[in-house]
Amino acid sequence: MLETSLIIALATQVPLLALAFMVEFSQRKKRPSRSAVRPAARTFSPRPAAERAYREAEPVRPELPGELPAQAAPPAEIIPQAPEVPAESSESEAVPAPAVPASESIPSVPAPVEPLPELSAAPPEIAGGLLALSIETQPEAVAPPPIPAPAAVAEIIEPVREPVRIGLGLRKTRENFMARIRAAITGSARADEIYEGLEEALIGADTGVETSLKIVEAVRGKLKNDARPDVIREALKEEIEHTLLAAERPPAESGGDPLVIMMAGVNGAGKTTTVAKLAALFKRERGLVVVAAADTFRAAAIEQLQVWCDRVGVDLIKQKQGSDPAAVAFDAVKAAVSRKAAAVLIDTAGRLQTKVNLMEELKKIARVAGRELPGAPHETWLVLDANTGQNALSQAKQFGEAVPLTGVILAKLDSTAKGGVIIGIAERLKLPVRFVGLGEELEDLRPFDAREFAEALFAEGDNASAKSYAA
Repeated sequence: MLETSLIIALATQVPLLALAFMVEFSQRKKRPSRSAVRPAARTFSPRPAAERAYREAEPVRPELPGELPAQAAPPAEIIPQAPEVPAESSESEAVPAPAVPASESIPSVPAPVEPLPELSAAPPEIAGGLLALSIETQPEAVAPPPIPAPAAVAEIIEPVREPVRIGLGLRKTRENFMARIRAAITGSARADEIYEGLEEALIGADTGVETSLKIVEAVRGKLKNDARPDVIREALKEEIEHTLLAAERPPAESGGDPLVIMMAGVNGAGKTTTVAKLAALFKRERGLVVVAAADTFRAAAIEQLQVWCDRVGVDLIKQKQGSDPAAVAFDAVKAAVSRKAAAVLIDTAGRLQTKVNLMEELKKIARVAGRELPGAPHETWLVLDANTGQNALSQAKQFGEAVPLTGVILAKLDSTAKGGVIIGIAERLKLPVRFVGLGEELEDLRPFDAREFAEALFAEGDNASAKSYAA
């Protein structure tokens, strides 16, 4: 039964399949083939007629005023021919070619650029002749001068500031002192009057009464009452130089540890500015410098020192205002040891020499610094204002009783006529003058030299402004 039903189904489906195949075949015969629809490949064979028709159909652009006339197309440019559709059989319908808008034009295809011919090498004999000729006619090559290294160029271009002349810093003191010396030497021919005039000249320069009498007695004993002006002046200069040299001592050495220097002084002596100048000097000569802002009492003292340290380019160890100054000094010494710094400068609070509590605070700072680094502070320098004159001796004496002073820095020497106080400090307190301040710039703090000071003090005329520098 099943087989009978399959046979009947096949018998009915086969004619239908055959009919569908015949319909599909007839439709494909009427549809154009892909080769017929595909445009013919463009050829680049010249066709004068088609080219002329194409150029006649192209719109002519009017020439603008001042424009160069259009050049004719190069001969190598060939206009491709329009695609053509092959003829179809009579049974198929012709397929129209796609219309090209009038605004669009068929781009021209430029002819391929022919490569330049390779230059053939010259024959050996010609090349050799040209080479020999060029060698004979060319001048001898001169080696260019060597280009200096960048460091050398920087040294040439960057201006170098000259060191400050101590003769200029001592101008007021010298004028006052030398005027009295000349009056004493030339005003009388008697030896007693001459030496009395020398004492007055030294006291007028704030050398001090005791120091002035001692120096004049030494000169008088050496000259045996000689009254010649030149001899007296030369002997006086040598005695002053000898007094200054007798107080000198070499600076302390810290070995491989940082050199700790504690700065002391009264308010207004120029201590904070001197610390900044010392930091700049030690940075150039030694290397890394750490500054401790231990002046925690005065308002804006930390901010002022911060501005100076930023300008110099050194590290500042600080705490808030009102903190323990000894704690700041302790942190600074500890930081300098860990950073392997070359020097530590401790800026303490300005205080009067009569304030016992503040002087005890100065002793505490020294003890705490020595607890962190044995031997610290290695140097304790007292900053004195040269304008204070004999009052500077009183300050140095009181500070020396509180902490062991190892040197003096005389600030503002250029603005006073009392520079003779240096001689009194050296003779009475036996303290060396380490540095002198001769201006407000960072470079205006310079090491003190006894011979240079004596020469500048007695210089006259052109020698007074001569350049003299510290050794």
